[in-house]
Amino acid sequence: MILSLLSSIFLAVCSVNASPAYLGIQKTPLIRDPDKKHVNVMYSNELGKRDDTVYVERHRNGYYCAYLVTSSTSVFKVVVDTGSAYTWVGAMQHNPYVMGSASIATGIHSEASYGDDPENLMTFVGETYNDTIGLGALIVHSQGIGVPTEVANFPEGIDGILGLGPTIMSAAVTPDNEPAPTVVDNLYIQGSISSPLLGFYFPPGPAGSSGLLSFGHIRESVLTSDVKYVPVSSVFPVYYSWGIDAGMMYGNIALFTFGSGVLDSGSPRITIASAAFSEYAWATSGTLHPSGLLAITKDQYNNLETLRIHIGDQFYHLGPNAQIHARSTLNSQIWLVIQQQPAGSNIAFSLGIPFFQRYYVVLNSESSEIGFASHIHTDSTTN
Repeated sequence: MILSLLSSIFLAVCSVNASPAYLGIQKTPLIRDPDKKHVNVMYSNELGKRDDTVYVERHRNGYYCAYLVTSSTSVFKVVVDTGSAYTWVGAMQHNPYVMGSASIATGIHSEASYGDDPENLMTFVGETYNDTIGLGALIVHSQGIGVPTEVANFPEGIDGILGLGPTIMSAAVTPDNEPAPTVVDNLYIQGSISSPLLGFYFPPGPAGSSGLLSFGHIRESVLTSDVKYVPVSSVFPVYYSWGIDAGMMYGNIALFTFGSGVLDSGSPRITIASAAFSEYAWATSGTLHPSGLLAITKDQYNNLETLRIHIGDQFYHLGPNAQIHARSTLNSQIWLVIQQQPAGSNIAFSLGIPFFQRYYVVLNSESSEIGFASHIHTDSTTN
């Protein structure tokens, strides 16, 4: 759920003298919270012990969600989102945020809008509280989380957002434009993880299927290749997000040879700029629906070529199956996951969930690097 058009991020960070991906926050020894017994910590079924890997679940609308627990033992289902850096809960009226033993009202007002459709933006307005939260077996102390007074157009069945974007992005949601420590920052500061690094394993599958979100390490057991790293893009405005430089080809057709875009685990699609999308629509013979989706027939699906994304010195392939929405939603038409960037967008592309499903993604805010590797489901024929 990339923060609306990235422009708000730029306006917020212009006055901040800081590295875009890492603010140089110093690590300090972990101080154990005497109230941690009040946090309903979940455990890894695979390892049978405390672990820094969090299980995520695919929601029915395609998002991948984690479960966040506050000090009142309330449980919230939150979108795992690299397109923003502010964590908030309480979107559903029947599951509001309740202050617990570690809750502190900060009095800080916060606002955020998400999405790429100016007519239908998801919006949050609320206040920031500091609280002790749990993610899997990880405990985060004094974490700033938003509590809404107003939410609009947010997906049904989801309680909020786990913001995993670079720290600098958090400056876009507060009046004073000051960045605040993210969940990853605080885990690192408090000594819970040895590195401010994230690893994403979101294998394709139906609603209810699970993936893994690793904090501070890479889940080597699911990889089928080495991780190849590239630096975060230095191009404005993606410099302030998890931005990368890339080219893209469909079959033998170059959609674009160089562009700067973002990695957005909170988006159910891949978007590309208008000229590239026109080439892709023509090459696939897709029919544009008013929703912005391209529809193809089963015969056209059988003729789909591979989409190749050139990042660094590697090509990352998305075969025909990786270019379509989940088969459980299909009828006589097949819907493609590639969509056009909205008018006025200042980025060349956005790689959302369809890309995360096929490649293991590593985000390292300390080194300002992004890594990619194939995994055991990269070439899976499920989606």
